[in-house]
Amino acid sequence: MNRPLGLRLPKLYYGWVLLGVAIIAGSFSTGVGVWGASVFVRPMTEEMEWSRAAFYGALTFQMLVGGALAPIVGPMQDTRTGPMRLMLFSAVLLGVSLIGLRYIDSLWQFYLLFGVSGGIAQITGGFALSMTILPKWFVRKRGRVLGIAAMGPGLGPMLYPVSLQALIDASDWRMAWFVLGIVALCVLIPLSFLVRTRPEDMGLLPDGDSPVRPEPVEGPQSASQPRTIAAGGLTVRESVRTLSFWLIVAAFALVGIGIGGFHANLVPFYQDSGIPESVAALSATAFAVGSVSFRPVWGLLAERVPLRYLIGPQLILTAGTVLLILNVGGQTSMLIVTGLHGLTIGAYITLMGVIVADYFGRLHLGAINGVLRPFMTASGAASPLFIAFLFDLQDSYTLAFLIIAAGWLLAGALMLLAKPPRSPERAATASGGPSTGTAV
Repeated sequence: MNRPLGLRLPKLYYGWVLLGVAIIAGSFSTGVGVWGASVFVRPMTEEMEWSRAAFYGALTFQMLVGGALAPIVGPMQDTRTGPMRLMLFSAVLLGVSLIGLRYIDSLWQFYLLFGVSGGIAQITGGFALSMTILPKWFVRKRGRVLGIAAMGPGLGPMLYPVSLQALIDASDWRMAWFVLGIVALCVLIPLSFLVRTRPEDMGLLPDGDSPVRPEPVEGPQSASQPRTIAAGGLTVRESVRTLSFWLIVAAFALVGIGIGGFHANLVPFYQDSGIPESVAALSATAFAVGSVSFRPVWGLLAERVPLRYLIGPQLILTAGTVLLILNVGGQTSMLIVTGLHGLTIGAYITLMGVIVADYFGRLHLGAINGVLRPFMTASGAASPLFIAFLFDLQDSYTLAFLIIAAGWLLAGALMLLAKPPRSPERAATASGGPSTGTAV
């Protein structure tokens, strides 16, 4: 049927295209780097005669490389073409390095391809899109959008461990790495050409607003959490001078200790507990179902509830789920408890990008994350090696998991203390001093 004359269909806001890119790219960030790697632990260490500490040392290298590059790459994420070029580069590097893993015959080659090359590729992939690009395209709808985008990393544990385990069972771990590399090249390279830094680069405004509508200011819309940061946001120098910035840094670093090593060791933990390998891989699926299903809900709540009152209690509950995991007694309880863990940690994964953007603004978001991320990755990098070392020492994950639970408990308390910072202009006005203004 022909469209009636004079009837115009609404034009799709390009921010929704970027949301789709972020979901797909985000699935690779967790599917390759953490959950995907977990199913390779036993077959690779047994064939290559490596210790688990040696295997997870490559994951440590990956995080250290990413953290070291963050201050350099961060400001590039604020430039007009930087994000597109960076994602294209990371897509090629990731795909080639994964293909190369099929042919390794020594530990240093694994460290080079998975650790160094993987670290460079990860810093400019799905994580950057959700943390620095999407928050620039959405302000009023930021919570719900980042909640949907966070479903991407959640798809990693849902899809990759089971699929890769099936490839390993059908062939071997070498072919599984090879296929994963081919998929990464075919999917991520085309997506990289769709990336745009900010709506203004395309003559648009955040949230798809029309030019006649004032540009939305930063921060949540509810009266319970007043908006305190102007549209441009704080500069890096202004951000690091706030107490909230360092409370968030400390909390993120403590969470990194858990996320960096806990999830990568969860499948091996269940396998060592006597659960069959193929069934243990389903724990990642249970985690993903619990986590992904509620991430949009966390995003919507972020637009109505002060963020620290969402993230803080959630991290405390996450600490409790670790204790439940240590007491899993069978396959059914494994699926239930791991799903519950995914539900609680999913809130943090969803809201970490929202709180940074809402607290410090969108103009210098790449540079601010460039300062923030090294602290996250430093703790995350130490975690896999630390957990593997304790396992090799005690032949048990119990002590390591208890330390992780304590870290998440403390992180929750710190987040509860992190109040939204005030813009320098308002702070100066409130104190009677001269107005310094906020960078835009």
